[in-house]
Parts: sequence; structure tokens; C-alpha cells
Amino acid sequence: MCEDCNNCGEPIVKGPQDGKRHIGAEMRMISNLIRRRFNSTLNSEDEAISGSNGWILGYLVQNDGRDVFQRDLEEEFHVRRATVSKTICLMVQKGLIERQSVPSDARLKKLVITEKGRRLNAEIIERFDAIERDVVKDIPPDKLENFFEVCDMIVKNLSETEEKGI
Repeated sequence: MCEDCNNCGEPIVKGPQDGKRHIGAEMRMISNLIRRRFNSTLNSEDEAISGSNGWILGYLVQNDGRDVFQRDLEEEFHVRRATVSKTICLMVQKGLIERQSVPSDARLKKLVITEKGRRLNAEIIERFDAIERDVVKDIPPDKLENFFEVCDMIVKNLSETEEKGI
């Protein structure tokens, strides 16, 4: 039976040879195209910035005025603790964010965006806005709404199976 849905009755065939489109492959291809487009707009000073750095900077700006901790990033981006920890360390080294103690608990360190991080975030937003305009051009709003609904369902499905340890 098909490994993807377990109910179509088709034999399991892995890879592009089966002639079917696969969600994971499509998502990876789109992600790669967007990443390449974004990276082509970087100048030499920005080349050390990864996509996850940009998402974290954006999250910190959007949550300005409230304490943000590592666990918030783990939950928001569905990323493991070790991955976020490594990313945060690199962002601190680059001067994009700082770790600051919380008066109520010295063990806790909130994440605060620096002025350099704010400037870079503004540039990143401009780049992503331009890319987003190109990505959605000629796609009717109802089709985009359907796409986002399906994305939400995929996230829900994968989150549930991850919680079950599958």
C-alpha cells in the first residue's frame, strides 16, 4: 500500500520514478527556489545571515515589548532545543541579538534584538516582500487561501505524529 496515505492500495514506490508528485519534494523545491532568490540579493556584509536568523529577528521585532525566551522560538518555529541554542549563540556572536538576565530569575535569559539586528531585519523584510510579490503574482486569492489551509493541515498532521513519536 501507499506509504503516504495507507489507503490507496497502490504499491509502495519510492522516488520520482513513481510518476506522482509528492508534497515533501514540492515543498523542498519551492523552499530551495525561495532561498536561492533571497541569497542572490545578499551583499557581502549580509552573507553570513541564514534564513533562520531572519525569522528569529522578525519574531523578536514582532514581539517587541514582551520577554522572549529560547523556548518561545522552539515552539513558534517547531525547532529542537539544540538547533535554536546553536542559532542563538551564532546570532549573539554576530551582534544581532543579546541575552539578558531577567530580574525575577537570573537563570532565565531573555532574547533582545540589537540595533544592528533591527537594521538587518528591515532589509530582510524588503527582500522578502519583493520575493513574496513575485511568488503570489497571478494566483487568485481563493487559491492562496486554500494553499494556506492545506499548509495548516500539514503542520497539524506532522505535529500530531511527532507528539506520538511516530
